Order: sequence, then C-alpha cells, then structure tokens
Amino acid sequence: MPSKHRNPAVVYRPDPELHQRAKAAVADAGSDMNTHVIGFLRWLVGDTNDLPARPGSAAREEVSEKAGPAVR
Repeated sequence: MPSKHRNPAVVYRPDPELHQRAKAAVADAGSDMNTHVIGFLRWLVGDTNDLPARPGSAAREEVSEKAGPAVR
C-alpha cells in the first residue's frame, strides 16, 4: 500500500522557464522546492520574518544564463 502523506498535494503552475530557474536556484541554495515554497508561505502569512535563503548573486546569474533571457 502506498504511503499516505499527512497533507494533500497542492498544485501550482509556474511557466516552464520560471520553474527550471527556481529548481536550479533551490539546488544552488542547498534546498528543495517544497522547503522554499513552505518557507515563503510562512513568511507571507506572518508566521516568521525570515525568508528562505537564495543563492548568491553569481549563482543567480548562472541560473538566468542557463534559462536564457529573462522576461521582467
């Protein structure tokens, strides 16, 4: 029997380019997407004043270069 998670999955739909850049960024920060999304949500609702860590500026530039030109 498959394991049952305590909380149901929630779906979000970032565009593919943003998703790839985010996956690379959390990896460069030594984390994972779930930890970062939950950390951001806790910050958003006021449970904490600490945002999840981001990779250094050099790593962010590398992530952006791998993904191609960013749309801002």
